[in-house]
Amino acid sequence: MKQKNLITVVTDHQLTADTIARAIGANEKHDGYYLGNGYAVTWTNGRVIEATFSPCESFVLSTTMDCRLVYAHNFKFAMRDYDSLVGYKKSEHDKKQLATIKALWKMSIVVVNAMIPDITGDLDFLSLYYFLSMPVEVRRAWLPILTKGAILHGVKHGTSDRKEYEAWLEESIYNHLVKATQESLPLEGAPVVEEIHTSEAAKTAEALGVEPPKDGDYGVADKYVAIFTDHKPLYNLSGMLVDAATELDFDHEKAMQTAYTLYAKKLISYPMVLQNTIPAGVWRLMRRNKEMLRYNGKWGKTVCKGRPSRRHNFRMGENIYNGHGIVTTGIHPTDLSRDEEKLYNLIVRRVIEAFAPTAAEKKAERKKSRKNRQAKVKTA
Repeated sequence: MKQKNLITVVTDHQLTADTIARAIGANEKHDGYYLGNGYAVTWTNGRVIEATFSPCESFVLSTTMDCRLVYAHNFKFAMRDYDSLVGYKKSEHDKKQLATIKALWKMSIVVVNAMIPDITGDLDFLSLYYFLSMPVEVRRAWLPILTKGAILHGVKHGTSDRKEYEAWLEESIYNHLVKATQESLPLEGAPVVEEIHTSEAAKTAEALGVEPPKDGDYGVADKYVAIFTDHKPLYNLSGMLVDAATELDFDHEKAMQTAYTLYAKKLISYPMVLQNTIPAGVWRLMRRNKEMLRYNGKWGKTVCKGRPSRRHNFRMGENIYNGHGIVTTGIHPTDLSRDEEKLYNLIVRRVIEAFAPTAAEKKAERKKSRKNRQAKVKTA
């Protein structure tokens, strides 16, 4: 193939690449990539390009300069030497995979950035882009879930809100630069929001000798907002790691690896997140997904009737690109290892608890049902 007629999708790991390839019809498996239906899907094997801060000139946080170019001008890019870190010759394999990515890139009219949906994924892709130094049209597939519909939309159309994504990326890159230079500059942007159960907050309050927070209270520190609730919040990464350790005896590395596998198998949303509230679009998906959880062999009988609770919806100006609470996707699991099944069921239990309607929501639902029945009687 000499003409530029490919759309190449670049992601982090082969497991994720396999899921994406099947969704878009790239079913021919080759050494280092999948091919088919006008697409190539390849992967980087994690963070293969290292970005070292080395400013070419004193940078200015200016809205007149593209944030990607700011990143390019202030970092140097080279293949990371993992050999001394991991104890075996990984560099040889990385060079081979980079050669594959470069060859596919040369034949591509569009390269789709399908790296993990957080700032790490974007920075890793930008490092790869500037390391290869081959300008091409880029489309960002933001994939907090890996269902077929989400993959097809992301690969074909990119982010759903391009303006919001660009604003978030610009702020995140500037924050990264500030951190790299160890300067403290005020930056604007949406907060990161986390829900915390009041019982957990009470332990900290007792240790500090202060009044414990009540349901609905919130605290603000810089750009972090903690909302206190009497109800079980959805998991974020830290909450999942704590319960996986205490209930499943998983160490953090095992829990994170298992969670990423569940994400790649399309069963949960992207788990490496701080926020545990959700945008309205995710709530709408959970109306159907919650019903699918009734088929869960361990916790299905505990699913409450009625619509899922809205209490975890975004309400403090959260940004979707800071991630959202870990939810299930509505796909029934098959062929799970024992460890995967344990962690999946732990997440299922928390999702069911988090979306259980409150007493007020149940009352409102009953009132709505009565009105609907009365309306039907009048029209009969």
